[in-house]
Amino acid sequence: MISNLSPEAWDKKVIDLGGSILQAWAWGEFQQALGQKIYRFSGSDYLCLAFEIALPAGKKYLYCPRGPVGKVEAALADLRKFESDHSIIFSRIEPIQAVSLPKAVKDMQPLHNWVLDLEKTEEELLIGMKPKTRYNINLAQRKGVVVREGTKADLIMAWKLFLETAGRNGYKLHAQNYYLQMWEHLSPKFLKILIAEYKGEPLAAIFVSRFGETATFLHGGSSSKMKEAQASYLLHWEAIRLAKNSGLKFYDFGGIAGSSDQTQAWAGITRFKKGFGGLEVMFPGAFDLIFSPIWYNVYKQVRLVRNLIKK
Repeated sequence: MISNLSPEAWDKKVIDLGGSILQAWAWGEFQQALGQKIYRFSGSDYLCLAFEIALPAGKKYLYCPRGPVGKVEAALADLRKFESDHSIIFSRIEPIQAVSLPKAVKDMQPLHNWVLDLEKTEEELLIGMKPKTRYNINLAQRKGVVVREGTKADLIMAWKLFLETAGRNGYKLHAQNYYLQMWEHLSPKFLKILIAEYKGEPLAAIFVSRFGETATFLHGGSSSKMKEAQASYLLHWEAIRLAKNSGLKFYDFGGIAGSSDQTQAWAGITRFKKGFGGLEVMFPGAFDLIFSPIWYNVYKQVRLVRNLIKK
């Protein structure tokens, strides 16, 4: 049913049911600020934040990031009510466990995340790292790299670092407004920006969310200058220390390449994240609850053609 929970009650339920920042109340407000129409459903044992994503020909689909949380079948009953809306051709969900629905043609979130347990001493965390990671943290400190918490005034600078990194590694970046709206709706309670600097010059920046017992690395970027200073290693170490000292239990580095992934696109970032120690957390991926089989097949064919053109 349409939720009547307050923001505080909503977030408590998300946390109690094992959900992430992507199902938080503030995440819905953030998506709404980006122009998405959002929906919140809840019952005694489930909860679901979903928002519309536009498709050509006036069609659209609902996307429930890392959700529903709790009893998925109960949430699906709510989502099936959209079947009468002929503009919505399917609903894409990402439950914690696999469900008996068709696998989505595209996974929206990573299937493999790298997570560090913070219920250890700092010494134990350092011992658990790869020697190269430990060395690079110390190297950055010796070279005089410092890490500070950023403010709204640092957002444009951070975005420029994100943009530089995206260009260097060949991936598409969100528009500047995406990060500005994220800051407006998630900080200071749920979002921090951390910046690594050398003699006042920013070398790297990251967005880290805080929700429940987990800090999550959301976005980051680094400068091509002073690469030998290894600023990103110290930056994540300080983010880990901040999360630990705030009483959080986990630091989620976000997506990595799975063991069966033979592509090189994520090889470097995977080595970097694994160097801090931790364990791999796997997700079943996205599933589609189809309302209009004909339009869904059109959608799949269009995606297939686009992918062939890209190749």
